[in-house]
Formats: sequence, C-alpha cells, structure tokens
Amino acid sequence: MKHILVLILIILPLSAYAQTQRVLIIGDSWAQLQIDNATHNQVFSDNNFANINIDPASDSVSDNGKTAADWAMPSQLQIIGNTIAANPAIDTVQLTIGGNDFLNNWSINLSAAQVQSLQQQILADLTTIVDYVLAQRPEIEVLLSFYDYPNFVDTIGGLFGQTCNNLLNDMGTPSVSQLNTAAVEFESIYAQIASNNPRVFHVSHTGLMQAFFGFPSQGIPPGQIMPPGDLSKPSPVEAMRDFGVTRDCFHLSPDGYNFLIQNAFDGYYLERFDSVYNDSFE
Repeated sequence: MKHILVLILIILPLSAYAQTQRVLIIGDSWAQLQIDNATHNQVFSDNNFANINIDPASDSVSDNGKTAADWAMPSQLQIIGNTIAANPAIDTVQLTIGGNDFLNNWSINLSAAQVQSLQQQILADLTTIVDYVLAQRPEIEVLLSFYDYPNFVDTIGGLFGQTCNNLLNDMGTPSVSQLNTAAVEFESIYAQIASNNPRVFHVSHTGLMQAFFGFPSQGIPPGQIMPPGDLSKPSPVEAMRDFGVTRDCFHLSPDGYNFLIQNAFDGYYLERFDSVYNDSFE
C-alpha cells in the first residue's frame, strides 16, 4: 500500500502538467512565424518537455507588422489581459517585439540624439507591455526573445527583392556593420528590462545563424564563427526564409527559427520548466 501511495504522489504532479498550454507568445511577424511553424512545441518535445505547449491564443496577440508601440496602446494591452485571463494555465510569456519599431524608424541619417530618443521610446513601450503582463498574475515570468542579424546583401536584387531594397534605402543604405551595430545597441537597451526585474529574462540570439549555418560559399563552416558573431557579416542567406525566387531579408527559415528557439530553451525555458516541475513536489 505504501508503494502505491508513493507512485500516486509521483504521477499526480506529472499529470497536472500533461499537455499544459503554459506559454504565450506576444509579438510581431517573428513571433507569428514561430507560432505558424509550431517551433516551440517541436523544440519542447525534442528536449523531453512534450507535455508543455504554446497556448493557441498566441495567435490573437502576435501579428505581422506589429510594433511595440502598437501593443503598448491601452486597447491592445486589454487584448493581452483578456487572453491571459481566459487561459489560467499561462505562466510564461515570450515577448518578441520591437523589430518593426527599429526597422521603420532607424536610419544612418539620424543624429545621436534622435537615435537615443528612438531607443528610449521603444524601451518605454516594451516596459509598458512587460509591466502590464506581470501585473496579470504573480506567477507569470516574461522572456525577452528578440532577433538575429538581417541579410540585406543577398536579398535585394531583382523584382522580388524590391521590398527589401526599399527598406534598406529608407534606412539610408547602411553598411552591414552599421546596421548590425545599431541592432546590437538597441537590443542592449531593451535587455535592461530584464536586469531590473527578477521575473523578466533575456536570451540574446545575435550571431546565432552565423554559428549554425556558417558561410558555405565563403568556405566558412558551421561553428567557426560563434555568437555574438561577426558584425561585418549578415546572417547567412541559407538561414533566411526561402520564397523560391528570392530570400527574405529579415525573417528566418523554419530551421533558423528552430535553432533560435533551441537557444531560448537552453538559455531560459529549460530552467523555467525544471523549476515549475520541481515546485510541484514541494
């Protein structure tokens, strides 16, 4: 009888988290593509956490073209609040936002003061979103998961590269180093949110695609360049989303997002899930 009781005590905590949709993703097209590709569920399963899934409600709080400024609006924050309230299993929120705020507004023609103003505005919007999410429930944690380097080198030619070429022109045609350096500086500003709150975490992905894909055409194998990568190089074209006739300048391929979320898993989700699992025995 004693052995049966011990077995029941072991099974109950496990079953309590069986197929639990605990993770909500809030963000832009990077977030939306991760949802569409079921990236997290695959990575969680590959790492022996198949019992934890992304909440399907993530579809309602991630959308192409969204900015941090959009989600910081009261009406949009209310959508986030309603989503969390309707899904009580959610205790972990991944925030992937801010890329459009940067791409749409940054330019090499901005003064230092204008760049700082833009950085602080995006930081303020992100902080508004994070604070609102944390206020929904005391057990919620937030992961800040941002971006890797774009590729405006191999993606801007021809008719189908016109959108990327236009975006590059809008930014004043920065060099790869200028664009990557700016992106790293912006991310370092955003990461301050995590340093100021014990319930907020940040995992950087800069240089990850260079490490995983290498640059085959340049004779650079995977693993030769390690994160944070080479600022003078874009993400490899092999890491970018393939539309058949062209590659995306900003969004990753399914494999690229798998590598990115595996990095997020190693840097955050593993410890998060282990801690919740362990808490179930306390």
